Amino acid sequence: MSRLLPLEHPTPSRKQAADNELLYGLKRLPRRVQQVFLLNRLDQLDFTSIAKRLELSLLSIERNMNRALQVAQPRGDVLASVAGQWYVRLQSPDVTSCERIDFRRWLDAAPAHLQAFHDTELRWRSLLAPARELGQDGWYRQGRAAISVGGCSVAVGLGLAALLLFGYWA
Repeated sequence: MSRLLPLEHPTPSRKQAADNELLYGLKRLPRRVQQVFLLNRLDQLDFTSIAKRLELSLLSIERNMNRALQVAQPRGDVLASVAGQWYVRLQSPDVTSCERIDFRRWLDAAPAHLQAFHDTELRWRSLLAPARELGQDGWYRQGRAAISVGGCSVAVGLGLAALLLFGYWA
């Protein structure tokens, strides 16, 4: 005899389902992208601080942030993609006055641009709950060594190989 689920079983709310989908998308990103995103989103570090901490260029930080923001954007929505790129670029300390003027022109060019940028800001906020879950154990604060266990394994393997080689010759 099989047991049936009770008629009244809890179903996840739309917000919870959306958060779960965003969390899944964030987990699929490379660890470095996750780390940059979490340092910015959870620890509120600016791009310069993250770049110094992880020994990366500002351009690399910007690219990683763009990838993280893409998780929340609708696929194939070119306007949302452009708005997301502007959103991230405006946070960079490298943004120039000319770029700020270009952004303002882009924003004023069509009401859809303003709406897309506003939607991007809302999407950014929607990433907070999934980010908290992704970074709950604080792994992302541990610097470069926390990113690649595989890289550590390779280094240990090479070290052992060197010891065996030297031991063999000795």
